[in-house]
Order: sequence, then C-alpha cells, then structure tokens
Amino acid sequence: MRKPIKSLLLLSCLLAAGCTSVDPGLRNTVILHYQHVANVHRIDFRNPVLLRRNEAIHFVQPLESQGFWAVFVLCSIDVTGAKVPAFYYDIDRFRVQFGGRRFGPLRPYTLRLDDSIALNTRTDTAAIVDAIAAEIHEGPPSQVFRHGFYTNLDYRFAIYVPQALSDYAGEELPLRYVGGTTMVLGNGTPPSDIPVAGADGAGIAARCRP
Repeated sequence: MRKPIKSLLLLSCLLAAGCTSVDPGLRNTVILHYQHVANVHRIDFRNPVLLRRNEAIHFVQPLESQGFWAVFVLCSIDVTGAKVPAFYYDIDRFRVQFGGRRFGPLRPYTLRLDDSIALNTRTDTAAIVDAIAAEIHEGPPSQVFRHGFYTNLDYRFAIYVPQALSDYAGEELPLRYVGGTTMVLGNGTPPSDIPVAGADGAGIAARCRP
C-alpha cells in the first residue's frame, strides 16, 4: 500500500512545481507543508525605521501598484526519510515561482518609502528587511531540524512580489526551497487580500488550517 502513497506525493510535487529535485523513494527527501495565508499591499511599522541617511520611514509599499507581499505559514516539516539525518531550515531559501518567474529576498530599488518617490537603496535594504520581519514574521529565521516529524510549527514569513503576475487570480502561490532535496506542498487554501498590515493594518492568519 505504500507505493501508491509515494506515487501520489510525487505527482503532487510535480503538479505544484514545489520540488527542488525528485527522490523516487523519498528516502532523501524533506517534505515541507505550508499555507499561503495573505497577500499584503503595504506594511506599516510600529516604530519608525531610521535609515543610514538619517531619514525615518513609517511604511513601505511596492514601486509598482500591483506588487505585494505573499505571506506564508510553514505548517510542518517531515525529516523522516531514511537517508535524511537532519534538515537546515533557512527562511531566505524560500522562493515564489509563478509563470516562469522566481521571487525571493528583497532587492534594492523595488520599494517606495512612505508615500514618496524615494526608493530603498542598497545601504538601507537590510534595515527594511529586518523591520518587515518584525511586523510579519513568526518563528526563527533559521533552525536545524534533526531526523523526525515536526507539526504545528506555524512559522510565518513574507516574500515580496514586486510586480503583477500574469494570469494570477488570487490562488495559492507555489513555493520552492533552494538547496537539498525537498518537496514543498501547499494545503490549497487561497490567501486573504489585505491592503495594509503591520502597526495599523489588519491581522494576518498565524496558523495553518487543519
């Protein structure tokens, strides 16, 4: 009975485009389950963020009007493969992949600072990344998971999508994990659309649906 289950997992992986590589026996594969909980269009900061040019900002928004932050919750990690002694989780290794494009860590000159024409530069991007994490993220940015199965993690993180996605209608976005042999599977729940998150914005789901 185990072979059909493995075949279904492999098929799900291929359909979701969430595999870094395919392990036919799943003995070398780490399986990550997630939920895409929200698309956020502006992030407000509880405390003004002081940039290196001695300028304090109160919020950030996409340079392009149809950009957004895709917010995910990592539900569980399966490190029970026979040949997987441990898995190194790093939030910066997640990527959104859609329509042949891939999005990951924030890049300079892609965000508007407050309601101005100023953009994030190379020197202040790190401070903005930390401020966004303080508003949105839950859980550690990195962690080593030893052999085992880890449920109810509820690690939340955001990936910035700086522009409109062609043919995207608000459904769950596929994730990939860069490095290692992984299978990244969503639970199929569509995200909420949230105009503003952070200090003065609406709440974002912090737990995966069963």
